[in-house]
Amino acid sequence: MKSYLLLIPFLFFFLNACGSSESKVDVIESDAHYKLGIEFAQYNLYQNSIDEFDLAIKYNPDNFLAHNKKGLVLFGMKKYDEAKNEFEKTLSIKPDHVQTYVNLGMVYYMKNDLDKAKSLWQDAITKKENDNDSKANNNLGNLHKDAKEYPQAIEYYKKALAQEANNSTYLNNLGDTYRLMGDLDKAEEIFKKSLNVDPKGMMTFFNLGMVYKERKQYADAIMAFNGSLKVNPFFLEAFYHIADTHLLQNDKASAKAVIDQGLKLDPNNTRFKEILSRTKAS
Repeated sequence: MKSYLLLIPFLFFFLNACGSSESKVDVIESDAHYKLGIEFAQYNLYQNSIDEFDLAIKYNPDNFLAHNKKGLVLFGMKKYDEAKNEFEKTLSIKPDHVQTYVNLGMVYYMKNDLDKAKSLWQDAITKKENDNDSKANNNLGNLHKDAKEYPQAIEYYKKALAQEANNSTYLNNLGDTYRLMGDLDKAEEIFKKSLNVDPKGMMTFFNLGMVYKERKQYADAIMAFNGSLKVNPFFLEAFYHIADTHLLQNDKASAKAVIDQGLKLDPNNTRFKEILSRTKAS
């Protein structure tokens, strides 16, 4: 009986020791797993990345950066509900983490809850003074651009560029908005500036091609569209507009040759089939 009674306090001591070990915070170990998670994500090893972020969180439940990065990986995997949970956990730990408001807004944008996305991006802008709100401003510009509210879109893009003057994405968005408004000279000027910043801007080449196409500068348009294909040889929209530009010049043979290239990449593309039928029309 005595040996049994002595065993009971020993078991309590052992269990308590195990429990305290499991809940112990180890910031250094957490940071090591966090950095490894980022490295795996850079090599597109997404599940490995998530596993490392989980370990980072295990060793330090308050590692809000690990929650945020895990959310970004899940977002890239199109697991929007899981990403949303991670971003919300980030904000529960660090309510003033501006980038997470931007990220969470992107989740709602992809779920087509535009009002919620807009609200979160506006929160990101007002959350801190004198910080970089360029991403939130750019996203709000995109919302207005999608709604064809071009003057408002331009205002937000200019705010984004005021903080990152050489951001080629923001420049391209601004230029395309001027194009959609019909100010082709201004659009061309901005697209060329964007290409000076990023000579491999696929969408900038494409949008510059659209400017030239609308101006009926067909040779320049085809050259610009081909510029986007040099960056991304699988960009189907460029094939379509090169072919259409050839047709506008009544060059059916060149149009057909381009569409044949596009159909090799996407044999069931209905737009390619439609334009191909136009090359056969008398």
